[in-house]
Amino acid sequence: MNNLSNPKRTPVEVAVIIPARAGQQSVPYKNLQKLGGKTLVQWAIEVAFEAKNVDVVIVSTEDEAIAEEAKKFGALVAPRPIEFSQPTSGDAGFYSHAVRWMEEVHGWTPEFLVNLRPTSPLRFAKDIDHMVEHIKSSCADGLKSVIPTPLHPYKMWQFDTPVDIGSSGKLVPVFNNEFRRSHGPDQPRQRIQKLFPVFFQDGQVDITRRKFVIRPEALELENVWGENLHGFVLDPRTSTDLDEPEDFIRAEKIYKDLQSERKE
Repeated sequence: MNNLSNPKRTPVEVAVIIPARAGQQSVPYKNLQKLGGKTLVQWAIEVAFEAKNVDVVIVSTEDEAIAEEAKKFGALVAPRPIEFSQPTSGDAGFYSHAVRWMEEVHGWTPEFLVNLRPTSPLRFAKDIDHMVEHIKSSCADGLKSVIPTPLHPYKMWQFDTPVDIGSSGKLVPVFNNEFRRSHGPDQPRQRIQKLFPVFFQDGQVDITRRKFVIRPEALELENVWGENLHGFVLDPRTSTDLDEPEDFIRAEKIYKDLQSERKE
């Protein structure tokens, strides 16, 4: 992989940014853990290179070990400042730094920024390409991968006053329409998803436009998004939560099954 041209073409219009901190709350160095013999960082880099509509592949990290892994597989490394690498750091920091770094170091001002989180490795290059094509051909401010929600708001509640564990109070439904008022809260999940489709942003692929990242208020508000967001529906089986060794084994099997189904 390290002999690949990066950037793949110029001028750079579409930049992949792979955010890869060293610290993880659940698994130390999670981004260097292996799935199917490849680190999660490698998975993200390889799918980015495979995507035809991606012009450059960058890893944003504060850590030398992750930086070396990224370079080994052909990615450029944006050396993320420590203040944007904390457990509480949001996305705006690494977006903002990577955009400034690209312009100052390389003279690139890509319009589209694609976020590929290493902890969501079961992606396919064709889906990334379709998403890039959509945002290029539409008026969307941004594009998010989504899946049918595993927890429908039809069955969610709020309390009318603040309560703690071990106390009670009046429930107020989050999802409230005429159907729910007449049929009550205990409808089958499959039925309510079909009647009222709701989707969850799963974080596999995000695409935003540079102009929203460089706004003065982006860091202050922790918001790199415009108002007109579109979605791209992915197979929910690709949405992973990698915390335990068993999760990695299960994810590898799922990916092999998906490859066979999609003939990729």
